[in-house]
Amino acid sequence: MKLLALLLRASRGSVILSALCGLLSGGSSAALIALINRKLTGTDTPDSVLVSSFIGLMLLSLATRICSQVLLNGMQQGALYNMRLRLSRSILSAPLRRFEELGAHRMIATLTDDIVTVSNGMMLLPLIVVNAAILIGCLGWMAWLSWKLFLGMIVFMTLGVLSFTLLTGLATGGLAKARDTQDTLFKHFRALTEGIKELKLNGNRREVFLGEQLEGTAGALRNLYTRSLNIYSASSSWGMFLFFVVIGLLIFAMPIFSPLSLAELTGYTLTVLYLQQPLQTLTEFVPFLARADVAMKKVEEMGLTLETAAEQSRALAANSAPSAFQKLELVDVTHTYHRENDDSRFTLGPINLSLAPGELLFLVGGNGSGKTSLAKLFTGLYTPESGEVRLDGQPVTDETRDTYRQLFSTVFSDFHLFESLLGLAPPERSEKVAHYLKRLNLDQKVRVTDGKLSTTELSLGQRKRLALLASWLEDRPIYVFDEWAADQDPVFKQIFYEELLPEMKRAGKAVLVISHDDRYFHVADRLVRLDSGRLVEPEADERRVAS
Repeated sequence: MKLLALLLRASRGSVILSALCGLLSGGSSAALIALINRKLTGTDTPDSVLVSSFIGLMLLSLATRICSQVLLNGMQQGALYNMRLRLSRSILSAPLRRFEELGAHRMIATLTDDIVTVSNGMMLLPLIVVNAAILIGCLGWMAWLSWKLFLGMIVFMTLGVLSFTLLTGLATGGLAKARDTQDTLFKHFRALTEGIKELKLNGNRREVFLGEQLEGTAGALRNLYTRSLNIYSASSSWGMFLFFVVIGLLIFAMPIFSPLSLAELTGYTLTVLYLQQPLQTLTEFVPFLARADVAMKKVEEMGLTLETAAEQSRALAANSAPSAFQKLELVDVTHTYHRENDDSRFTLGPINLSLAPGELLFLVGGNGSGKTSLAKLFTGLYTPESGEVRLDGQPVTDETRDTYRQLFSTVFSDFHLFESLLGLAPPERSEKVAHYLKRLNLDQKVRVTDGKLSTTELSLGQRKRLALLASWLEDRPIYVFDEWAADQDPVFKQIFYEELLPEMKRAGKAVLVISHDDRYFHVADRLVRLDSGRLVEPEADERRVAS
């Protein structure tokens, strides 16, 4: 089982110690049953010895059970803590393109549902180990009491386990289908929240969305889970039915075929009755463990891992940003991907382009020409299928890619604005932050206290200005702006192109600007046009404006 393997990797010694405590608890419980059986069937042992033994076994069973559960609880929470951190690191270390292809809805389902499901499954492990230990201890007692009855019990239990496994296998397949359907449901939920304005304004679209998409997917998910859980309920009831069949065979059938002593009959009956609770517990936990197993498989299918913390730590090692560079080059770089609403593959490149300190490079082109993808290749967020990205003549490799990324500060069109400046605004920079806020005309709307922004509930243009503030504070050698001015008013467009960009140039920063604002092309040192994934010569009027 994947959950148990995860615990073993987290702390093998603690797992073994916990298992030993569980076995002692199970053995103590079995010894208690034997002691009760001896008292009921008659024995020459003095009552004082029986009472002291009974009390000792009770205390041993209690102490070892608590010890086993405490150890497993600590390991379970520790493993869950490590799993969350490793999953977060895995997300950050995985290729960006992989997540863009999977879609945000699948990532949300994994982070919000799969982690909780795995956590719930791991929380059951302490109880499972203890109850399994009780089962093993009782079986050992039964074998010692009568090996013939024990062999018959093992045969019958094997048949019961096989039939139970067959039923639960059908249910587990349904859970896997339900988990896939849940991805689609999360996609609809995302459409519901992001498209709420369009759905409110168009009743027909709203009804089709709710009736055909959301309702249909939610209904399919309901049916899959209901069918699977019904099968689990039937299999659990079947297990309890077999349990009473065993008691019936012991009491009524076995004495006919083989004479049994009162001690054997009473001992087996007491033990089987005592096993009812742990067996029922184990069977009732099966659906929760199955869901946890499906969730872990889903995490792995998404290209994530919970096991390679060392590799992730190396990939995400804290790398200081290089203070300077001489030349950045893309040499015969290509990148292939699916474009939205297009089944064919789109190839960007081969691209040959360079950037130097103190240079303003404008990248222009139509929608869908590949400008943002080229910027992601520039910044190391995408890995080229062929060609090389070179920094000062040296190729950027998988080992150096994260260090290379530290050269860049970016504001993409789909930027994210954090609620704090994340270490970019220590007290000694407070005056600089206040100056930037005033210059961006945000000093009356936003305050920065201990690095936290007082609000991010602003217009898109104002949020972009805050993103620009964070970018300034990073103070990197290279800046990339993807349609930054598209949501600014004319005054701020002029300030951005004719004041801020020239300031960056004078400070020795290399700047790549993706823009459609042809009236400001003259600010650029160099203008390059991207058309259908290929770099082409700028048109004559563009060259004239840029010059």
